[in-house]
Formats: sequence, C-alpha cells, structure tokens
Amino acid sequence: MNEPLSPRNAEVARLRALTRDRRARHEAGRFVVEGIKLVAEVLASNLVVFEAYGDGDWEVPHHLQTALDADDVELTRVSTRGIERIASTSSPQPVVAEVELPTAIWGDLAADASLLVAVDVNDPGNVGTLVRSAVAAGFDAVVCLGDTADPFAPKVVRASAGALFRVPVVVERDARAGLQAIASRGLTRYGTRMTNAVACDEADLTGPVALVLGSEAHGLGDAHDQDVDEWLSIPMPGQTESLNVAMAGTIIAYEVARQRRALSAT
Repeated sequence: MNEPLSPRNAEVARLRALTRDRRARHEAGRFVVEGIKLVAEVLASNLVVFEAYGDGDWEVPHHLQTALDADDVELTRVSTRGIERIASTSSPQPVVAEVELPTAIWGDLAADASLLVAVDVNDPGNVGTLVRSAVAAGFDAVVCLGDTADPFAPKVVRASAGALFRVPVVVERDARAGLQAIASRGLTRYGTRMTNAVACDEADLTGPVALVLGSEAHGLGDAHDQDVDEWLSIPMPGQTESLNVAMAGTIIAYEVARQRRALSAT
C-alpha cells in the first residue's frame, strides 16, 4: 500500500479548498461528501463519485468497501492530519468522497414539478433541512435563489442527510429572475407570512405549487411581494411570534403532502 497522503500534499490542499470555498467548488464542478453514512448514500445515488479518501489507520467497513467496489471508486489513503485538513468539522469523519457537482437547470424539471424555493436563506443548516423535508414530503425539486447558502457546502450536505443526492437543485443568483421563471411554468407561488395570509390548512395546495421561503431575518419582505401569487400562514395557537424557516417550510411541505394524499384517496 502506498504511503498515506501528507497534510501538505497538493491533493489534500485541493480537497480542503472544495470544503471551504464555494467558488472553488463551482469552478471545479466538484464537491466533497464527508462521513461513512453520507459516502455510502452518495455511492448509492446517481451522482458521479470520482474518488474516496480514507484515514490511513482506518479499517473500511465491509458494506462501504462493497459499495466502493460496485462503483469502481478507488480509495486513497490519507494521513490522519491530512483528513483533519480536508474535513469541515472539528471531529473529522475517517472518509470523504469527491463528487461531481450536479448542474440542474429549469429545462431538466417536469412542467408540473412541485418546487420548494429558498430565497436568501443564509444558514446552511436551514437549507439542508429544507432539502431533507422537501424530499421527504415528495417535492420534485429544490430551487436556491439569491443569497441562499450554497446547497453543496459541507454543512448543507450534512443537514440534508443524503436527501441532496436524490433531488434536482436549481441555483439562480438573481432571485427576481428565478421567481419569474417559476411563474412562467404555470406554478402558483405560495409565500409565507404571519398576517394577511390564508392558513396553510385552509388553502388548496393540491395543484402545481412552488413553496417560497424567505430569509431567516426578514422573510420574503416587500421586495418580492409582487413575485408571490398567494400568501400562507401557519396557525399557531400557542404563545410564540414565529417559527424557524426550516421548521415553517417543513410544516407547509407536509401540509402539501397531506392534501395530495387525501386527494389521491378519494
């Protein structure tokens, strides 16, 4: 077996850049997946895995070695310090994988695809949770607009728990253009706010929908008022002012799923 890659190896430096720099990821067309479970998940997906990198002192679990062999993915050994340099967490996992960055565009989506749309959602954990909830609730795609966190950043990947590998993600930096593109597809754009809105369990959400969620600090705000067709609120009989954007998005996504399930049962 070859000597494990050292912390100063150029390959380690390149992978470190992919975990830390959005521009590096998008220029290379690659991102990094960390951890045994997520590496196994991405190997089982349709995404292209170029190579895996494992701690030199780590014994590869049988199921992961089987998955690597099935996809003909080579495992390169890296020193423990090298893995620590690549990793985005303070307690690194023993394995990472380098994966092709998916590039979904509007034309890849079915005309009636239901969309979960994040506009200027800055927190990576919230973005990852929204992706996870969208997939669990049966949405067809996720759209990240404006200053939304990079969906292929390590924290987003972890928070999505592998859901990111199972759904197309369209990224559009011009939020207004993105919302207009959604309208041109004939979808009803449902925004969320506390007042002057229909309770989500009283609205008809069984048709083609785009659930649009705004930033943690300001929601969608007045800037996007004209880019929303209908407004939804979440009934909250308890004493609280608002919900975290990921929680709110999850509640409404499951309301969409509930209504569709009820409709299909009739």
